[in-house]
Amino acid sequence: MAGSSYTLQPIGTRNRVLSLDVLRGCAVLGILLVSIQSFSMPTSAILHPLTFENLEGLNLYAWLISHVFAHEVFVAILAMLFGAGIVMISQKARKEHMRSSNLQYRRLFFLLIIGIFHAYLFWYGDFLVAFAICGFFMFAFRSRSKTYLFRAGVVFLALGSALRLMMAYSIPFWEAGQFQLLESQIWSPSAQDIANQISHYTDTWERQMLVRAPEAFNMQTKVFISETFWKVSGLMLLGMAFYKKGVFTAKQSKKYLSKLAVYGLGIGLPLVVGGVILDFNYRWDFELSYFYFSQFNYWGSVLMALGYCGLIVLFCKVTVRSFVSRSLSYVGRMSLTNYLMQSIICTYVFYGHGFGLFGDLDRSAQVVAVLLLWVFQIIFSTVWLSYFRHGPFEWLWRSLSYGSLQPLKKED
Repeated sequence: MAGSSYTLQPIGTRNRVLSLDVLRGCAVLGILLVSIQSFSMPTSAILHPLTFENLEGLNLYAWLISHVFAHEVFVAILAMLFGAGIVMISQKARKEHMRSSNLQYRRLFFLLIIGIFHAYLFWYGDFLVAFAICGFFMFAFRSRSKTYLFRAGVVFLALGSALRLMMAYSIPFWEAGQFQLLESQIWSPSAQDIANQISHYTDTWERQMLVRAPEAFNMQTKVFISETFWKVSGLMLLGMAFYKKGVFTAKQSKKYLSKLAVYGLGIGLPLVVGGVILDFNYRWDFELSYFYFSQFNYWGSVLMALGYCGLIVLFCKVTVRSFVSRSLSYVGRMSLTNYLMQSIICTYVFYGHGFGLFGDLDRSAQVVAVLLLWVFQIIFSTVWLSYFRHGPFEWLWRSLSYGSLQPLKKED
């Protein structure tokens, strides 16, 4: 009956849902289109692409592809799937007359620990910490109705948007120099600041910490409270709603999924493109771009994420067990390992403890690096799962969460 929740058995390989794994696979590969920039370039180049290197020719096209089609979109998909996972485990526990709360809190706690190590030892842009903390709060919503979850998700997203706009409205009341300080920190750093960041990241691992640790702490405190918490929480709630609606598990009709793709991309894509046009028309003015025009991507990325989900799940329904869907599902089954592997490989390539190429690769060359890493991760995931049940980090996370070593090697 309602015993200790960690006795609940993990979902077996045969019971996995193909569309969920394919969605995870697409998402974890897709986020590299954006994260490669923060691995290889100064921080400001993500928000304001004109601050580092040129944005002409192939570099412009590379940036447009990553920003319009990937920026915030694939992270949004992963956040929705994370919320869906909370509901999935709860429903499984309920069917077996068990409670899932202890197990879920253990999963979130150990994900938080993994995320902290990831953020401070490898990459400040980690989102596992945010997923874990938001998951602790959003777990309370798991049993709510689809309508309630959808409305609550929109409210959280709206609050995140409103906070950015309220900050913009408050600018006239800031103390003298505060606005200029913020602009120099996140939008238009001096040539010396950029040179210092490149110097630190191309030096020893210990010296990298002088830059990475403060950036990670800022992401997990100031940025998390003012921005990340609201958007990630809202997306998790939307993920719970769409999971209960059967979207992620391919239970919805092809007609419904087609509509989701058309409306999501049909509205979201023009919003994102509109924001880009305004950025260039107003020459990337800090106040306008950071506080106002960013709202186009904020909402557009959510709609595009839903549109992608519709397209991907529709693809899974039409091409059941195709080579492409199987390959992507293997990447998705090892999504945590592949996500952390991206950081391990990229930091070795770009940081000083490895090849030290930080600041050397332009955006077009970064796209080539992304494609090569995609191919490697697809092959690696396929080969690994032919011998093992889980990815190495999935196995570690499961073993910690369930309180015992989980089987790893496949039986002959």
